Amino acid sequence: MRFLSIQLEIRGIYQVIKYLKFAVIGAAVAVSGFSASDAQASNPYSCSDTKYGSSYGTYSTCAGTNTQASTVTTSNAVLATASTAAAKLVSSRVSTALGGTGGVNVAANGFSASTGQSAGQSASPIGAWVSGSWSNIEDENVSTAFDGDVFSAMAGVDYRVTPKVVVGLSVGYEDLDIDTEYNGFGSLEGSLEGDGYTIAPYIGGEIAPNVTASLTLGYSDVEYDTLRYDPLTGAQITGNTDADRYFVNAAVGGEHMYDENWRIRGNASVFFATEEKDGFTEVVSDGSTVANSDQDNDFGQVALDAKIGYVFDMVEPYALVGVSYDFAKDEAPVAAGQSRSSLDDEDFAAKFGAGVDFNLGHNVTAGLEAYTVEFRDDYDEYTVSGGLRVEF
Repeated sequence: MRFLSIQLEIRGIYQVIKYLKFAVIGAAVAVSGFSASDAQASNPYSCSDTKYGSSYGTYSTCAGTNTQASTVTTSNAVLATASTAAAKLVSSRVSTALGGTGGVNVAANGFSASTGQSAGQSASPIGAWVSGSWSNIEDENVSTAFDGDVFSAMAGVDYRVTPKVVVGLSVGYEDLDIDTEYNGFGSLEGSLEGDGYTIAPYIGGEIAPNVTASLTLGYSDVEYDTLRYDPLTGAQITGNTDADRYFVNAAVGGEHMYDENWRIRGNASVFFATEEKDGFTEVVSDGSTVANSDQDNDFGQVALDAKIGYVFDMVEPYALVGVSYDFAKDEAPVAAGQSRSSLDDEDFAAKFGAGVDFNLGHNVTAGLEAYTVEFRDDYDEYTVSGGLRVEF
């Protein structure tokens, strides 16, 4: 029993160190002013890298991206889309639980609908919610081309420990299905399929009138199935691997009522995630095998969103605009003469969209939102999300 206790203590210390690592990396990048590309330049992938060199055929940059497993080139897109979706679905719960001011209350997707209660005056200390998002991602760069869908669903319960502080626990599921044209053969395309489960505790509070802050920590256990084709023979090559993903998200949001019914809202967040994929063995259709080493990926992003809406009695439609900057990410290896995906090369992006929030009465709120990510060459991303919250 004592041995088991020591093991659990060591694992707990390990997790604490991981999250401290997130904070240190984010602070270091922000203070130094380095861009993501600057940070990557100090440790680039190359054919001389023993991890991605010719000794590992799947991860070899020498033969080009068409010899890579689907977990490699898509790693940034998957990590950025799936992990940020889960984090945003959770962090928006804090604003929902704390409510708003001026006779409005934040709705199920983290934004607002009229309730007639002011912040800190909710008669319902317990809230339960469910939210989901669907994203379509497409990379049209020839060397890294892929297209697919990422679905995330989260559900949770939170409790108001004081009029201005809430704590909660959420669980979630994600599923992704991506066609990877870059490692296909003829009309056949490779693929990456994955699913996983997430657990994420969160805490938040009202730090000033009309201003809330939140902190979310999360862990996801993900399983990937890969398919590609030998670029010379067309032989089918399959594999599967597991991954551990850790993420942290800190956010500050505020709102201001203007001219009675117009409302302006803003949200600033810092997000960091790391994913550790296990080494695995691919199996070729002729019975031979290909060894793959383990693969670690980091992704960090600072984001700023603004929304303007018009509050009716039970509905608030709104428009949204946002900008983001990727301060940490890993470049997927490419061969000489091949171009990288804009997800690797470009750090800035913007998003535009719209949404609507509903007050359904009896402490029930709901919301829908849709947006598109822009200003990334040869890359498209569309997301639709929605949620429902009930207070008891």
